[in-house]
Amino acid sequence: MYPALVRHLLIPLHERIMGRPTLSMLREMERTQWWSRDQLATLQQSKLRRLLSHAHTRCPFHRDRIDAACIDPRSATVNDLSRLPLLTKSDIADHRERLIDKSAPGLRDATTGGSTGAPLAFTTDRARQAADQAARARSRRWFGVNLGDRELYLWGSPIEQSAGDSLKSLRDHLTNQRLLNAFQLTPKAMTRYLAILKDYDPVHIFGYPSSLSRLVRFALDAGHPIRTRKLRAVFTTGELLAPADRAILEEHFNVPVADGYGSREGGFIAHQCPYGAYHVTMESLIVELIDHAGKPVRTGEVGEIVITHLDALGMPFIRYRTGDLARSANNSCPCGRKLDTLKMMEGRRTDLLRRADGGHAHALSVIYVLRNEPAVAEFKVTQHSGLDLDVEIVPRGSMGAEHQSRISSLISGQLGGAAVRLHLRDSIAPDPSGKHRHVVSEAHGL
Repeated sequence: MYPALVRHLLIPLHERIMGRPTLSMLREMERTQWWSRDQLATLQQSKLRRLLSHAHTRCPFHRDRIDAACIDPRSATVNDLSRLPLLTKSDIADHRERLIDKSAPGLRDATTGGSTGAPLAFTTDRARQAADQAARARSRRWFGVNLGDRELYLWGSPIEQSAGDSLKSLRDHLTNQRLLNAFQLTPKAMTRYLAILKDYDPVHIFGYPSSLSRLVRFALDAGHPIRTRKLRAVFTTGELLAPADRAILEEHFNVPVADGYGSREGGFIAHQCPYGAYHVTMESLIVELIDHAGKPVRTGEVGEIVITHLDALGMPFIRYRTGDLARSANNSCPCGRKLDTLKMMEGRRTDLLRRADGGHAHALSVIYVLRNEPAVAEFKVTQHSGLDLDVEIVPRGSMGAEHQSRISSLISGQLGGAAVRLHLRDSIAPDPSGKHRHVVSEAHGL
């Protein structure tokens, strides 16, 4: 499809049908990224007052917290946020109905990939969806990539195709997007992916860094290096971009490799610019970095990322604990943008898993199985050097033998028939570092 036709007709038509102000938000973000620090702070304060006022009126859970903190939403400042308790995944799981404004337009249920080992069900609305999409589109433009340009995803696919997935595939085709399944990194699948890459010749590639680097290494080993004529950038997200993966991607594709940080529930939080700084989407998010006691960390220190999504009105995320770690950075970047910056994202590493029938699968192939099980509260998956897996599960209520057998079979099927052992636990202990690694692969380097 011609990029100009997609950019000027099909995408605007799609967003209008969906009722989302994505394009107007994108135009606004193109302006605000150059604003001064004072202007950005004023914008955040105005949107925070709108968010708190809305949450106080429409969401009983937040109303109770705002009242307990003696905060007047109409005159609140960013500094007042620290008076509110942190919002945890447990809070959302236990009080979801009291967190949602059911009158908000375009409500859509969603589920996280369980990157902390505990899948989370939450709700988004049109404004929040549009804000995240606009921020994503803006970050692409930093690298000369525009709406409608051909994009290839190496990303997770559903376990089974549904009618909704078929419609999404049609939409992706009409908007110049192509999806390759990161859960199927077998030699046969990757050989097919290389042929698709050559034929499709994307302007930008997007995917998990571990999966992209695996595909590049396979291409080199097979003697078929990836050659693209129109490629301008490679975008990664979903896990830590390891230096070795960045190096091989930059060397092989000979284009900028830019990393983004976000989450399904947290939104589009930060993205690298051409100078390498992770710029925070300040127009839509307030980001705090806190220590173990909940206090702000100093510049350069590691802290947990806490976000307040200023455009999430259908289900407000106010001081939400992401469980991810980063360091604060100074705000001086040669690109000229005054948006806050982060550095050294930590705690987003996802191991590749080995398939029993050869090749690799992204860890999310297993996570998606467990995420879609309402009876699973928490989990941890360990793959051993013999490719067999131990899966620890903290269930919600009872989980009978037949249910366990079905989960084991689904996981085994995602990994080419690998042996799976399920263990029901009352709790799952974190690593000595304090982080909960949801997938651990002792076969990663084989």
